[in-house]
Amino acid sequence: MPKISIIIPVYNAESYIEACIDSLMAQTMDHMEILLVDDHGSDDSMERAQRFIETHPSNKTFRFLSTPYNMGPGPARNIGIEAAQGEYVAFVDSDDVVETDFCEQLYTAAKTHDADLAYCQALLVKKGQTVALNNPVIESGMFSGKKRSFFLTHYTTLFVSFIYRRVLLEKYAISFPSTRSAEDSYFLTCALLAAKRIACIDKPLYNYLVHDESLSEMRNPKRYQDKIQSFDLLMQFAHEKGFYKDNQAELDYIYIKKGYLLGILTYIYNDECPQLLTLSKIHNRLLSCVPDYKSNAYYHADYKLRLLHTLVSQCPRVAFKVIPYYIRKTKMKL
Repeated sequence: MPKISIIIPVYNAESYIEACIDSLMAQTMDHMEILLVDDHGSDDSMERAQRFIETHPSNKTFRFLSTPYNMGPGPARNIGIEAAQGEYVAFVDSDDVVETDFCEQLYTAAKTHDADLAYCQALLVKKGQTVALNNPVIESGMFSGKKRSFFLTHYTTLFVSFIYRRVLLEKYAISFPSTRSAEDSYFLTCALLAAKRIACIDKPLYNYLVHDESLSEMRNPKRYQDKIQSFDLLMQFAHEKGFYKDNQAELDYIYIKKGYLLGILTYIYNDECPQLLTLSKIHNRLLSCVPDYKSNAYYHADYKLRLLHTLVSQCPRVAFKVIPYYIRKTKMKL
């Protein structure tokens, strides 16, 4: 059995795929498999990847899979999960690179602490500038109570900086939704709810490279719908698996912040002519999912969240003008 299965959805990454694969070939750990899933882009990313692998021999095992048609990164990763044979599963985007000891450090930490999840920190690299993307640093070991509550309310999504015990994903049927926004938040949060033990490596071992053509950089006026749906599905998962009761305050806060408010910000930023009626519909979804959101302790403690919510709900026309500027100024990731 491989120690780690690394899953890479491949879509329009011909300029970056070789560097990505090269960083995986250079991994210091053996007994790993790398699954490339062709999601039918418009370039020759997959062909270039295959040629690069053929001309650069490695002791790593590569497997080539394919979606039946362009389905998006979530379903492409699901195909990789179904085919994976490793003890742990990891994900790398086809335009990113990882440090040479990414796998070894995370796997060693996971085994040392018998962890369901192990994670490291990451660096965001955009136009020559590097920014740290850090998740909370917590003590490795049991993952419950205040430790889980703190992580759930402070984490950066960054699901690619984690490795996941494969049997955990199978036990709780954790996979990516077909939505094309926040599907990574859904997946990671489900895993965080299910995990009993966790391991932390407080080092940046993953390099998240952002390009002008990256999916996260493209304007899409319908993206907000997928974002909110992903968090609707998260709440559904939490209820069905019995995680909601013990994590209600944290899950409600996640929905308010990452589902509702980021959904609204995404809508205003991506739509050239945002409408008051759409804002009202989004707010009604919040009320149906978290009717008592005003009493949430995390919401009350997060003054920036409350300020933005007040602006959107009380002064929507001002929000239409101010928020796109705010997002560009703060470089907020939607």
